[in-house]
Amino acid sequence: MLASVATFDASAVERRVAFVIGNSDYQEISALKNPAKDVVDVSNTFRAAGFDVFVASNLTKLQFEDQFRNYLAAVDGADVAVVYYSGHGFQIAAKIS
Repeated sequence: MLASVATFDASAVERRVAFVIGNSDYQEISALKNPAKDVVDVSNTFRAAGFDVFVASNLTKLQFEDQFRNYLAAVDGADVAVVYYSGHGFQIAAKIS
């Protein structure tokens, strides 16, 4: 996916916005090494492709929600909007019906 973003014609789209999320540090599970590096590499790739980039790394829930609201405001009227996530994915205390 990143290779196709990097080679995407910048003149074909007027406004592009990306939200790049990296979570390395966790309280109850082991830390990850790659997300911190991923955030830098991916956000640089998006910037090189002409995206306005919002970056969230190891934020609290409230900090993340604040950043996400800023991203959503920027997405309004954008031609392309992307969310990239690097970190653990898990579910806590939810039922599947």
